[in-house]
Amino acid sequence: MTFSEILNILLGGGLLALVVGVITLKATVRKANAEAEKAKADAEGVRITNTENATRILVENIVKPLKEELNATREDLQATKREMASTKREMQRLRKAVESASNCPHSDGCPVLRKLRDNQKDSDGADSDGADQSDLRHGNVRNKNDPKGSGAVEQGGDYNPRRQPP
Repeated sequence: MTFSEILNILLGGGLLALVVGVITLKATVRKANAEAEKAKADAEGVRITNTENATRILVENIVKPLKEELNATREDLQATKREMASTKREMQRLRKAVESASNCPHSDGCPVLRKLRDNQKDSDGADSDGADQSDLRHGNVRNKNDPKGSGAVEQGGDYNPRRQPP
């Protein structure tokens, strides 16, 4: 083969087709890469939109009700604290009144102090609900030695039915 035949074969159609094919292939690869990047960007946009929607749903369905419940619980707690403070003040007033009752000239026959003493004695688990069938206002005192509760007053005691000094 001569030099001109070799050049004719090389430059004839094969080389030119190869060059055109490589250039076309590069353009196709660039186009495919651009489309892939666009698809990735679209997928990222969809992922962000889905995340935003999920976050919105989470906030509306879970966070807001929990905040409302927390605020209601806080309000209840504040009300309970106020009530406990009020109860504490009342208990202090009652304690002071009971402590000062021992200085009263009628403290020996005071039914309230007697009941408080009985409740302290019964604190081991006995019935101390106030239903002891004794009515001190009418002079009926139950004898603790009398199991039937006939209401007989024990003789020789310092019981004074009219609550007047001797």
